[in-house]
Amino acid sequence: MQYSFLQQCEQQLVPTIEMVWEISRQLELSDGASLTDFRRQLEQAADIDPQLDIKQQIKQLSQLFYRQLGYSDAPESWVPSHRVAIDQVVAYRTGIPLVLAILLKECAQQQGLELQVVDFPGYPLLKMAQADETYFIDPQNGQLVDYQEVVARFDEVMDGDADFCWDWAEPTPQKALLEGYLTELKQCLMAEARYEKALRCVQMLLTLQPDDPYEIRDRGYLYEELGCQHVAVDDYQYFVDQCPDDPSAELLKLQLEGYSGPQHLFH
Repeated sequence: MQYSFLQQCEQQLVPTIEMVWEISRQLELSDGASLTDFRRQLEQAADIDPQLDIKQQIKQLSQLFYRQLGYSDAPESWVPSHRVAIDQVVAYRTGIPLVLAILLKECAQQQGLELQVVDFPGYPLLKMAQADETYFIDPQNGQLVDYQEVVARFDEVMDGDADFCWDWAEPTPQKALLEGYLTELKQCLMAEARYEKALRCVQMLLTLQPDDPYEIRDRGYLYEELGCQHVAVDDYQYFVDQCPDDPSAELLKLQLEGYSGPQHLFH
């Protein structure tokens, strides 16, 4: 299988940062920084004082990552793909919270601190459990987030659709992080009309979650944009059969009725 490396994520045998870098390498978006380049950045940064209490160590970590190394949140209201692809985020030192969280986790590990990524509503948080204390870090800026802020943010994002409980703050498995990363990239690449690369993202997502009707629908859309209507038809039909009550299913039914047959060959 072309993307068989992704099948290892269930066992979490390979660090997430290496898996994410491999995804970007497979997509061949443009020249970016290597994982070796990033680790060299970390080696050149100042060390955190292990004699400090944990809050002070977290503050030093934030100072190191966001000030000394110069990482920052993506400034655009519409996020381009180079703010998501991890190799380009390291090259530009600017990216979305999910990618900053993955990089900050690696930075912390180099300093002997163990952070975990939490796919929290809105955007991810980083979590550190120390003895009977738990700390949360905002990957946009490295600031500590207290319990009240965590709950307030949950309530604002969920808008009454769910009640907060600590299950929402559990570390996210590698597979879900990779799905989130690929979904972010796919959406950016589709918006940029880079359909062949977006199709690769969908193919990787289907490696992680085979037969997902929404990914198969998106694959059909991308095939159609690439001039392969006859291939798209099967994907659209699968989605309509699997999700007949989805609002987009009715539109796709009408679209399928208008197709007269194969028009192009896919190479």
